[in-house]
Amino acid sequence: MDYNLFLFILVVISSCCCVKCDNIINDFLSVPTTVKAQENNTVLLPCYLNTASNDGNFITAIRWYKDENLVVDSADEQLPLPEGHILWENGSLEIFRVTPNDTGIYICEIVRPEPWSPVRQRHAIEVLHPPSVEPFPPTGFLQVKLGEEVRMSCKGSGVPYPIITWYTKGEEIKLLNPRELLKFTASDRQMAGIYECRAANGVGEPASAQIELNIIYPPELMTSRSWIHTAPGHRVQLECKISADPQATVTWTKGDMPVPLDSRVLSLVDGDKYTLLIKNVQKSDFGIYTCKAINELGQGELQIQLSGVPNPGVFKKTDDKNINSKDSYTLIWEVDSYTPIIEYNLWFQPYKPKTGLSKPNWTKLTIPTEHSSGPVYSKSYTIKGLKEKTVYEALLVSRNRYGWSKPSPILRFATAGADLKEEMITPVQHHTEDNIIPLDLSSSSQNCKLGNVGFMVLVIVTMYYHFHC
Repeated sequence: MDYNLFLFILVVISSCCCVKCDNIINDFLSVPTTVKAQENNTVLLPCYLNTASNDGNFITAIRWYKDENLVVDSADEQLPLPEGHILWENGSLEIFRVTPNDTGIYICEIVRPEPWSPVRQRHAIEVLHPPSVEPFPPTGFLQVKLGEEVRMSCKGSGVPYPIITWYTKGEEIKLLNPRELLKFTASDRQMAGIYECRAANGVGEPASAQIELNIIYPPELMTSRSWIHTAPGHRVQLECKISADPQATVTWTKGDMPVPLDSRVLSLVDGDKYTLLIKNVQKSDFGIYTCKAINELGQGELQIQLSGVPNPGVFKKTDDKNINSKDSYTLIWEVDSYTPIIEYNLWFQPYKPKTGLSKPNWTKLTIPTEHSSGPVYSKSYTIKGLKEKTVYEALLVSRNRYGWSKPSPILRFATAGADLKEEMITPVQHHTEDNIIPLDLSSSSQNCKLGNVGFMVLVIVTMYYHFHC
């Protein structure tokens, strides 16, 4: 045969084979697919050619790869099938009782003799399984200082990948988007507590983990009474409630000196309540005491005054219109004092709505006390010569042998016919604990206008009350 003719025939045959090769590439009857399966289900990955376009003689081997690793080769007898795997004659791969480890990319490869190249088809398996979370810190406990940044996280896993949500104190933390990392500033020690992350992916039950956040902080001190009335011979308790983490060391001082403790003066501790107990008060015990607490993060202190002066007086409300007239009004009050009251100072003035710093126009009455057998002193007094149809306001101070009391809350009252509106009669309360040193309102004489010192004192008192209405 002519050599050139032989080459021509060979080229024609090769071209026909290549055409058939291309047909094989395009003639998969199976299609690429992603199988989502529950755990323990059976999965069949198809991989077979169109038998109409080939007779099978062109296939020398069928191989399966998982994540680029060869796991099945029909031509290699030394490579055993993985447990739970079956390779069918048409090239399909069946996997029984799939587990999360079976999740991955599977490539079916059909190998043919030369000059044909192998053909491949891609599949995937996603084994659905419930979510799980791994907290950080892994111990589930995080401690920061007040004001520091808090960083805690929960790493989720599962198929599909779970959504992470956060909860604290039984409520969901509203975030712009679900996230594994929770970051914020511990600006308030009330932020301490249990933080829970929950992971959900729609498969099985959500998973959760808890992280306990502890915020350490310098001492914070509180007291129910920062001014205590007493008298010699009585028993009294100065109480100081302290919150601190780490626990604080607490001391009591009077002035700049530590309080000497003995059988009469005791320091007691009950949980977070620290008490200075004085069994038999002496006059020398009067003064300002300081409760001081220190831990490694800082210190705090508060002051409590022990005094023999009377408690602030309290006006008693009366609905008896017969005791009030167009130009007079009867006031009734009570004062608590262990030591006998010597006298009262009653201050009153016409009430005017507050418009800036208006000049007060107080009048003072000095009123003698009456005998009382107990610590509660009651008194009634009728103010005469008042203007008709006028609203007034009054306050009271009282004196015993130890000095003058703090002012009472301001009382607003009216002579007959005045329009006393509800907002005008609301008592102007003040907390006696707010002021440590009692105001001395004893200057000036009965029915006289205030002198310069008394006037300035009343200006301060009036401003205090008016701005706290």
